[in-house]
Amino acid sequence: MNGLFARNVLILGMKFLTATTFLLVIFCCTVKAQYDAVPDSTLQQLLQTTNNGFSATKLDLESALLSRHLPGEPYFDSLIKNITAEAEASRDRPLMCMAYNTLARAYLEYSFRGMNGEKGQQYADRCLQIADEAGLDGYKTAAYIAYARYYRRLSQNNKALDFNNQALALATSIGDDSLLAVAYSSMASTWNNLSNKLARFQALLNSRDFAEKSGSHTLMLNSNLDIGDFYLDINEFEKAKDMYSTAIENGRRWGYWLSVINGLRYMGKTFIYQKNDALVLSYFNKALALSDSLHITFFKVNINLDMLNYYLNTNDAAKTLAYLKSTPAIMEFINGYGIQDQLDKLNGYVYLSKGLYDSALYAVQKGAAAFYGKEGLAEKYAYTILYASIYDGLKKAPEEKSKLLLAKSYADSSAQLNLQKDVCERLYLFFDSTGDYKNALLFHKQLNVYNDSLEKLGKQQGLLTIEIENTNKRLVRQKQLEAEATRTRNNLEYMGITAAIATVFILLVIFGVFKMSPSLIKAIGFFAFIFLFEFIVLLLDNQIHHLTEGEPWKVLGIKIIIIAFLLPLHHKLEERVTHYLTSKAHHLRHGLYLKGNKAKDDIGNRGN
Repeated sequence: MNGLFARNVLILGMKFLTATTFLLVIFCCTVKAQYDAVPDSTLQQLLQTTNNGFSATKLDLESALLSRHLPGEPYFDSLIKNITAEAEASRDRPLMCMAYNTLARAYLEYSFRGMNGEKGQQYADRCLQIADEAGLDGYKTAAYIAYARYYRRLSQNNKALDFNNQALALATSIGDDSLLAVAYSSMASTWNNLSNKLARFQALLNSRDFAEKSGSHTLMLNSNLDIGDFYLDINEFEKAKDMYSTAIENGRRWGYWLSVINGLRYMGKTFIYQKNDALVLSYFNKALALSDSLHITFFKVNINLDMLNYYLNTNDAAKTLAYLKSTPAIMEFINGYGIQDQLDKLNGYVYLSKGLYDSALYAVQKGAAAFYGKEGLAEKYAYTILYASIYDGLKKAPEEKSKLLLAKSYADSSAQLNLQKDVCERLYLFFDSTGDYKNALLFHKQLNVYNDSLEKLGKQQGLLTIEIENTNKRLVRQKQLEAEATRTRNNLEYMGITAAIATVFILLVIFGVFKMSPSLIKAIGFFAFIFLFEFIVLLLDNQIHHLTEGEPWKVLGIKIIIIAFLLPLHHKLEERVTHYLTSKAHHLRHGLYLKGNKAKDDIGNRGN
C-alpha cells in the first residue's frame, strides 16, 4: 500500500509542479513590433545613438530592453534608474506618466517575487499623481489598471475589481478604444480570479471588439491569445487552437514575431492537455527555431520552461532532472533568479521515486523555509504533501499525520475543491491504514461531499459551455443584422446617388436643347462627368479592397490602371457631350416644335 501511495503522490506531485513550480511566464512588454526581431545588442546600440533627449521613441527602446531582463539584474536596475532620471529631468508630463506606467508594468509582471509588487505600486502611485495634477485621464486609467493587477496578486480581488470599474468608467468617458480594450482585458483577469467565467468571457469579447475598433495589431493579437487561454481553461481545446492559430497567422502577416512565438507555445500547451506528445514537441520546436532565427535568447527561456513543464507532465522525475541539467539556460535562470528551492523540491520527488527517503527528506527540508515563506497556498499544499509522502516512506506515522492535517488547512484556505478532495482522500487512506476508523469515516464523508460538489461543477461547466455558445450565436446574429442594415443603407445611398447623377444629366440635356449659356452647360457638364466617373470608382472600390486584402501597394497599382483607362475616356466623353449640347442639341427643339405643329394640324383637320 505504501509503495502505491508513494507512486500516486509522485504522480500528483508532478502535476502540482506543472501548475506551480515553473509558472514563470517571462514578461514581454507591449512594445512596437519592429523591436520583436531585434537582438539585445542592436537595441542597446540604437539606445546609445539616441541623443535627442528623452522621447517616446527612446522610451520604446528602453521598454523593449526592460522586457528582456529581470528585476534585480544589473542591466534592468540601471535602465530603471536612467528612465526615472530622464523622466524627471524632462518635465514633460505625458512622457513622465508614460515612463512611470512602463516601470510599474515591468515590476508588476514579477510581483510574485520579493518586493516587486510593492515597487510596481509605487511607480503606479507616481503615474497617478502626475496624471491627476496634469489632467491626463488616459494615464489615470493606466494607473488604475496597474492597481488592479497589484491587488489581484494579493488575492484582494474585490479591491482589484473596484479599480477595474474606475478604469473602465474613465476610459468610457474618454472614448478611447485602445484604453477600453486594455481596461476590459484587465477586468477579465479579475473575473478569472473571482471564478466568474461568464463575466470573464463577456469582458474578453468586449476587449476584442474595442481592440478591433482601435486598429491596434498588438491589442488584437493579445485579445486572440487571451480568448484562446479562456477556451483552454474550460477545456474547449479546438476553439483554443483556433484562436492561437489566428494569432500566429496574423502575427506573421503583421510582423509581430513575439505573438507568433507565444501562439506556437500555447498551441503546444494545448496538445499537452490532449496528450499528443508528437505535436507538443513539434510546436515547441517551431517556437525555439523562430526564437533562434531572431537571435533573442531571452525569448527561448519561456519555451525552455514550457518544455520543462511538458517533461514534468510525463511523471518521470529523473527524465525531468536530466532535461534540466542538459539545458543550461534554465539552470542559469533558476540560479540567477533565486529560485533554487524549486530544484530542492524536484530533487525531493526524484529521491522519493527511487525510494531514497532520507535523501528526499534532506532535499525538502533544505527548501522548506523558502516554500513556506511564499504566498501561494497551492505551492504550500504541494510541498506539504511531498513531506507527508516522504514520512510515509520512512514509516513515521505521527509526522505524516501532522503534514496531512497541515495540507488540509492549506486546501481549506485555498477553497479549491480539487485540493480539498485530494487531501480528504489521503487522510481517509491514512486513518484507515492505521486502524483509526472513526477519523477514516469522518474524512470519507467529507470526500463524498467534495466528490458531489465537483460533479455539480462538472454539470455547471456544461451549462457554461451552452451559455458561451449562445453568447457567440447572439454576437454572430447581431453582426449579421448590423451588416444587413449597413448593406440596406448603402444600397439606398447608391440609389440616391444614381438618381442624382441621372437628374444632373437630364438637366444638362434640357439646358442644351433650350440653348442656355454655353459656359453654364460646360460647367454643369464638368461636374456631371466628375460625379459619374467618381461613382464608377466608388463602385469598384469595395471589390478592389476585397481582392487586394487592403494591401496599399496593390490597391494603388489597380487604381492607377483604372484611372489610366478612365481619365482619357472621361475627357473625350465630356468634350463630345458638351460640344454637342452647346452646338447641336438646340436643333432637337425644332423637331419638338414640328411634331407639336403637326399634332395641331391633325386636330384642326378632324374638326373640319
